[in-house]
Amino acid sequence: MQPLQYTLAVTLPEDETLDSFYAAGQTAAVSFLKTYLHQPVQQNPVYLFGASGSGKSHLLYAACVQAQEQGLVSQLLTMDECRLLSPRLLDDLEQLDLVCLDNIQAIAGELSWQTAVFDLYNRMLEQGKALIIVGNEAPHKLGFQLADLVSRLQACTAFQLRLLTDDDKQKLLQQKARLRGIDLPDEVARYLLNHQDRDIRALVAMLDKLDKATLVHQRKLTIPFVKDILN
Repeated sequence: MQPLQYTLAVTLPEDETLDSFYAAGQTAAVSFLKTYLHQPVQQNPVYLFGASGSGKSHLLYAACVQAQEQGLVSQLLTMDECRLLSPRLLDDLEQLDLVCLDNIQAIAGELSWQTAVFDLYNRMLEQGKALIIVGNEAPHKLGFQLADLVSRLQACTAFQLRLLTDDDKQKLLQQKARLRGIDLPDEVARYLLNHQDRDIRALVAMLDKLDKATLVHQRKLTIPFVKDILN
């Protein structure tokens, strides 16, 4: 059975890179991932965890983008989708340069999948290949039945990502607006945060909608204009 295929150019927003991660210059996880992808040999796999909205998927996808830029072959698998298929999906993935497993908590209660991930972990480590795993909790809180897998995850180089504050989200939204060549004034950014879904992906999708509207109407982003477009 072939692994699920993810076409990065379609799946990933083009501005989701390691460097565009908010406060990237101050984030230990970003710095480590850059080094890790260049030299995974003799290093333990990476485990990223945190609440929804903390940026885990951004870093995971960005690692795949960087691997692609380095000429490496990568595979990203989302475990809440994969667990509906056979664990044989993970067979031979150690032949790749980088494997990323998202939403690892989805295989709690799935012993066959936990065993398959445990075996893949060992094979990737033996081959000196890069493995990045993402979950919503620390390993001992995932509810896994396979103690050996919990032990392996605890041996990873782990980073807990914090949720962005509203101030962080405003700055991030303005950063993404600048990347799109549009000016997002403070008062407009605060209006969006106070009146729309605060999930960062939803906010970015809204920003894309507003970006197109400014081009069509040749208008700057003001609160009245934003109200007209979003209503």
